[in-house]
Amino acid sequence: MSRVPRKSLFLALSAALALWPAAPKAHPHIFIDAGLRLIVEEGRVTAVEVTWLYDELYTLILLEDYGLDEDFDLTLTEDEVAATLGFDLNWNSGFEGGLTLLRGDTALDLGAPEPVSLDLVAPGQLRTTHRRAVSDLGDGALTAQVYDREFYIAFEMTGAMEVAGADCTDELIRADLDAAYDALEAAMEEIGGVIAAEDNFPPVGALFADRVVFECAG
Repeated sequence: MSRVPRKSLFLALSAALALWPAAPKAHPHIFIDAGLRLIVEEGRVTAVEVTWLYDELYTLILLEDYGLDEDFDLTLTEDEVAATLGFDLNWNSGFEGGLTLLRGDTALDLGAPEPVSLDLVAPGQLRTTHRRAVSDLGDGALTAQVYDREFYIAFEMTGAMEVAGADCTDELIRADLDAAYDALEAAMEEIGGVIAAEDNFPPVGALFADRVVFECAG
């Protein structure tokens, strides 16, 4: 079977989306599966590694934009990685990476992101990992969430959850999507409906956010 050039596929997908009536108003635009690796030292979280696995369509766009994997072998060269690593860490004002870590009701301070890795995994998704320092405050359960307040990006915390340096369990608590969509509909009606929301989308990302609760022994 002949292989469709990536650029042709990208243009075809773009054209299909342009013909879809809801496309200009649709939220979210990017879908990411998030995973976490907590680094614990002497009972305190000192750093967290955050992994983002991009959806296949957005990966296609990124590969075209950055000229990656032009031989279609699902492997990035060392030069490609070196030139592109950290591309997704230049966050716009108002977006601070989407990650929150809470001890009780208190948010832990997080340091600036540092790129760790970039690769391409089957069936065709870019995966990036970055590391952030953590200022931990105390004991008790730690709750993690990853979400975009503006809901341009839809995060799901379905990636691997790991803890290095402590014996911990983790529990994934999925968002109540029915309640979230009801709240979104009410918020959009309040600002004048779908057309008005296109340029003034309500900040509802937290309503769609999963939670992971880490409980550590000792």
